[in-house]
Amino acid sequence: MKIYAPNTTERVKYAIDLVLKQVCLFDYEYVSKEEIKTGDIVVNYSGEHIESSFQVHPHGLLFENDIKKFDVTFEYGGKEKVKLFTTEFDDLGFDIFSASFFLATRFEEYWEFETDKHDRYTSKSSLASKLGYLHLPLINIWGEVLKEKLKSGFPGLKIKHPSFKVINTIDVDNAWAYLNKGALRASGALAKAGAQLKLSEMGDRAKVLSSGKNDPYDTYAYLKKVQDDKGIASIYFFLLGDRGEFDKNVPHTSKELQRMINQISRYAKIGIHPSYGSHLQPKQLEKEIERLNSITENEVSLSRKHFLKLSIPETYRNLEKAGITNDYSMGYADNIGFRASICTPYTFYDVLQNKDLNVKIHPFAYMDGTLNEYLGLSIADAKEKVASLKQQVKEVGGVFIGIWHNETVNDKGIWKGWREVYEVGLDS
Repeated sequence: MKIYAPNTTERVKYAIDLVLKQVCLFDYEYVSKEEIKTGDIVVNYSGEHIESSFQVHPHGLLFENDIKKFDVTFEYGGKEKVKLFTTEFDDLGFDIFSASFFLATRFEEYWEFETDKHDRYTSKSSLASKLGYLHLPLINIWGEVLKEKLKSGFPGLKIKHPSFKVINTIDVDNAWAYLNKGALRASGALAKAGAQLKLSEMGDRAKVLSSGKNDPYDTYAYLKKVQDDKGIASIYFFLLGDRGEFDKNVPHTSKELQRMINQISRYAKIGIHPSYGSHLQPKQLEKEIERLNSITENEVSLSRKHFLKLSIPETYRNLEKAGITNDYSMGYADNIGFRASICTPYTFYDVLQNKDLNVKIHPFAYMDGTLNEYLGLSIADAKEKVASLKQQVKEVGGVFIGIWHNETVNDKGIWKGWREVYEVGLDS
């Protein structure tokens, strides 16, 4: 495939690579107009007419360097579901490269927005929520439409179809509910439960600590069995931060925790779960990564932010500097769907620095707490939502990722019966 793009800014090169290579799996090369020969498969990203080429008329976003706010033109309908950055006089009716760049880079998160109590960008601020396409991996859908149109115009073009994949991811915020917390924390928690008259918790805690009853957060045998039965890849992200209001993990110095991490590393990948307290604190982030490196005696390259605290682009700059090459934080806590409108791993682009970073983004589609606590869904409705999201990903050959926690699959309390939802998300 030949690409004619007379104005190849860094944004243009990134956007074309994102759509044609990372999503559509095409190989291509840039050519001048003089190098185009009869019979060539040509994608023409310009306002010029070139006979027998497939033209995408530039909107203009990729030729700019600033991040000023603007209104995005859109149109509903067709196989594309929604067209953004609509244009005229071309073969798509919209600038797929500008639209995909806008969505994947999270361009709108460089603009001013309201945050929640954890200083996070929420789904309600997004164009995807306002226009009703949050549940769609639009960039992948557009990629399928583009391949279909290119194949129609160039019958000799070879089309590759990516394989659908499910990845099981588990956040370990707190490895145990009662065990291995140390005598001081254990006695303090018991006293607090007593003061609040939580008699059931007091009884459970006492039984776990004194008579060997299974800790309610110790669901690792179940998680491994499901992984083995379904034959899927798993990643566990461990929180190893310093104790704080939102970081109440087992101390990283715990020998039992260290043994468990190394045991899990024998059958699953291991990543860091950067603490709430490490947000925008590069030194603390590096400290936590080094703790996991020391425990596993391997270099950690995977991460997912605790509380999904994601600030763009600072989070990814800090992760790159700390040696993280793959991050799984791209999604929302308050809603399900596709924050970046894509369901395949892709390279992050820093709009302010106008360059891509050495961090691959692995978007997730939903989180357990979003279904149960934020949206308040029944088990039946949650299963239906997860199955619907997975079908969207399956249709475009994407990667389907959900977030679960060791404590939310314990089949107790508010999570009674939710193992059904967990397992539906892992069916291929």
